[in-house]
Amino acid sequence: MPKPCMLYRIPLVGNPKEDVALRSKYIAAFGSACYMSEAGSFDCFYKTWEAACADAAKIGEVSGNAPYDTGYKCQPVGNGDYTLQVGSDVANKILINYQAAPLQTSLIEIKSVPTEVSGPYRNLVEVTTIKTDKGFYCSSGQVNEKGEPLNQREWVLQVNRKAHKGEIHSDLAGFTWPCEDENCKPTTCTEKLVLLDPDDDKTPRYDPDRAEVHHVVPMKDLRSCPWGTNAYKNAAVISRRLNRFLFNKVPPEKEVAQINKVLPYTP
Repeated sequence: MPKPCMLYRIPLVGNPKEDVALRSKYIAAFGSACYMSEAGSFDCFYKTWEAACADAAKIGEVSGNAPYDTGYKCQPVGNGDYTLQVGSDVANKILINYQAAPLQTSLIEIKSVPTEVSGPYRNLVEVTTIKTDKGFYCSSGQVNEKGEPLNQREWVLQVNRKAHKGEIHSDLAGFTWPCEDENCKPTTCTEKLVLLDPDDDKTPRYDPDRAEVHHVVPMKDLRSCPWGTNAYKNAAVISRRLNRFLFNKVPPEKEVAQINKVLPYTP
């Protein structure tokens, strides 16, 4: 069994799971702590009890109800949980629960519609166990021209290379993002079509145009809990430069929209 991701959960008021406007208020106020889970619940989880308590004190106001009384500090319960007094009556308190955080949904909202990531390698046959927080280094069940086994990353690159007559093309060619130029001034970067082949001995290891196999949904979420998997549908070949920009971010809407439009590769 995978080790649970233990975090501090604050008790939200209302029904943000169904109330989109309320959910938006919590996200605006508490940021990346709040998310929809694979099971369909909406909650806010924190790495530290201090951060959880600081935001818990704002729940009344953020939810549109009466603001909680301020000036109180969280008190330990003794089992990892904390309580926070929110009114003049000592019995008026809320519980900050230390618990296993549920897996964040891998559906990404595109124009407010939860959308599954379905990248161009989605038709490759899965022969290994699909897990969250897993790199593309498990067996692909395929071999190269020398009969040597290929891992998932190597197989994805080979499929891409074969489709483009020996070249490796970015699956996000034309994608733009904010970056800095050589003078450290703000500019816009654009993903190139043809990338440097990592299997070419002449390609520098850290060249920004070197091709890498990217997890569209990152292996870990913004709370450092397991998230994206090693499923082929979650793979995309992009430059090292773009991969650094997208690293451990919630996939931008335009990234998912573009990657889902790429036609599937045929091995």
